[in-house]
Amino acid sequence: MSEGIRVLLSNLWFPSRDGVVKGVIFLENGKIGFIGETPEPEHELSELQYDFQGHAIALHGFSAIVDLVEYPFRRLGINDFSTLSRDELERLAEVGFANALANGITMPIVYTEHLKPVEKISRELGIKVVIIHEGEVVEKSGLYYLLVKEGNIYFNDEKIGVLSDITCSPQRITEKCRIMDLRSTGSTISSLSILYESGVDSGRLYRILVEPYRITRVGEGVIDVNEIADLQVIDLGNPLKASIIRHEDDFWATVSRFMDPDIVFVNGESYYERGEHLVVPVKNITGILDKISIK
Repeated sequence: MSEGIRVLLSNLWFPSRDGVVKGVIFLENGKIGFIGETPEPEHELSELQYDFQGHAIALHGFSAIVDLVEYPFRRLGINDFSTLSRDELERLAEVGFANALANGITMPIVYTEHLKPVEKISRELGIKVVIIHEGEVVEKSGLYYLLVKEGNIYFNDEKIGVLSDITCSPQRITEKCRIMDLRSTGSTISSLSILYESGVDSGRLYRILVEPYRITRVGEGVIDVNEIADLQVIDLGNPLKASIIRHEDDFWATVSRFMDPDIVFVNGESYYERGEHLVVPVKNITGILDKISIK
């Protein structure tokens, strides 16, 4: 999609600053240009339009710690990639980015030894990435760095908190949690659905999943005018995802299922739609896996 294209999402439910509402979201120039019950006349001239007839929810894009280069090897205990070339590491990173987007993670967070392939693919794809690191780095556009020093984590020299306190996982939710680490559960969001049965409020989980936008000052992590247009849409018209939304409680109960999104926007551009990766190349990596397996 070319820069500057306008997108109109109509008749869907979403959380606003004033609570859950049903209405429209208008995207323009990488940002949210309008939200309301009905579109303005000029919005109906948008180049890309979706009308969900009340059977969809929109959420802000998520940001969580996930595996990128390491994603194809999750839970296998394989950590030595010394036999792989830079091109091969970059291809693995592309697969990791594709997984992140398919899970609604529009700003992945990485804690990895393989920074260079992540940085390169991030720039090529135009996807924002947060990098947790120790020591000096050369800061680059589109990348946000969280420095770990003596067990604390900093952004732009401002202390965010103790790393072990502000990071949590689906197996361990802490009161101070501000960053979710999904690596232990395969770098997918579906694992979070079980927490609803444990009494963890889905609204709270949602706030944790958008909190890194606030930490890095990319945005407020809300669907509102002038906020970054990182969004995900779950189409409840799909019989496998169908739900009834009559009020706010129904909305958050539906969110608690943590279903994978049908459409994902990054900076107002459609990167993923109904199983198709529109921007991120998904290439065959079986040769790379074979190379690792026979090492």
